[in-house]
Amino acid sequence: MDRNARFYPENAPKEYRSEAQVDRDRILYCPHFARLAEVTQTRSSDGQVLVHNRLTHSLKVGQLARRIAEAIIIKDAKLAELLKIDPDVAEAAGLAHDMGHPPFGHIAERELNDLVKQRVGKACEGYEGNAQSFRIVTSLAIGDTAVAKDIQPGLNLTQATLNAILKYPWRYEENPEKMNKWGAYETETRVFDSVRKGSRALTRSAEAEIMDWADNITYAVHDMVDFYCAGLIPLHLFANGGDLGKREWNDFFDQVCKRKEHVASNRYDFEHALRQVFSFSPIDRAYDGSQPQSRDLWFFFSVLISKYIEAMDLVDPGQNGGRCVKINQNALNQTDILKELTWHYVIKRSNSATLQRRQRIVIRELFNVLFRAVENNNLEFLPIGFAQFIGRSRDVSAARWVADYISGLTERQAVNLYRKLVRHQ
Repeated sequence: MDRNARFYPENAPKEYRSEAQVDRDRILYCPHFARLAEVTQTRSSDGQVLVHNRLTHSLKVGQLARRIAEAIIIKDAKLAELLKIDPDVAEAAGLAHDMGHPPFGHIAERELNDLVKQRVGKACEGYEGNAQSFRIVTSLAIGDTAVAKDIQPGLNLTQATLNAILKYPWRYEENPEKMNKWGAYETETRVFDSVRKGSRALTRSAEAEIMDWADNITYAVHDMVDFYCAGLIPLHLFANGGDLGKREWNDFFDQVCKRKEHVASNRYDFEHALRQVFSFSPIDRAYDGSQPQSRDLWFFFSVLISKYIEAMDLVDPGQNGGRCVKINQNALNQTDILKELTWHYVIKRSNSATLQRRQRIVIRELFNVLFRAVENNNLEFLPIGFAQFIGRSRDVSAARWVADYISGLTERQAVNLYRKLVRHQ
């Protein structure tokens, strides 16, 4: 595979940027990337404490992916050169990895998956956020990649960057161990096959591994800190011990073990991992926003991130089942259990059930109205560029186009469109 090759040839003049840097800039300036500013990461801010949205999350994943790649190159320059690791490719993949994330997050992802299957057939591939990200950068986004007088779809990224975006480098039902995750739809088969030519089946590229680890770190650390500051995760109880802290600790692990079999079977290891996290924690009380506390908290999560950057090493793929990286098991356990704090105290909170039900209704009703419009060629209320795109691509199902359209909305746009098209019917 020529890492710098693009699916469509371009007649661009030579410039000071590398091909990977061009990719990174195309993603950064793409409207699909900008919309992530109004898409929730885990939970919306209540106005009192700022929390990450999908845009700030993606920016940090990109930054961390670059730093991990740079650290790996320093630690093992020879193997890094052999694997052709490029920090710009890793950063570009980190920026792009969530572009297919629909409004309202995983609730909408599941709803869209069900809706597409209902319209096309239960055996179809449905909807998957990672495959949607790949579809955006290869088929939906419009960049500056005009060739002659035609406009080619997608950002026309290099093979290396596209391969790095593929967190799940297989298509629907091609991996028996990950049946609910895949990286590309059938509509992108030609590009996917081109990108994966010469790669080991079901195995990520080095930069995809780096991007995925950067995503795990960002989710584990930044979400935890966000919701501690918002008063939702009682980190001070975990750090301080005492009777109340012990009860909180035991209740948390009891609940996680009921949901996660791998935690239940290795509870001691995960408890040890969390104790290690808090062994150098400055957290001794609920967050009050004071400057000393904010400084100590910043230092705490900076130390954690630095430890996790160092936890990834390159290995010979031939001696590691095809994988080119190895991550310290204790670091994996720590990030896993930190993510469970956010799940336990934020995502599973009972007061979010009503909100999630409303969000599902918005997605479902919007989908049904738009599906009827696209199926009947009634496109006058869609953006003209999108309607033109549908008009010249009739080989794609109406259900797929509607999912494309909805997944490209911000949460505010989705609610406003619902009010306009559904509630005023």
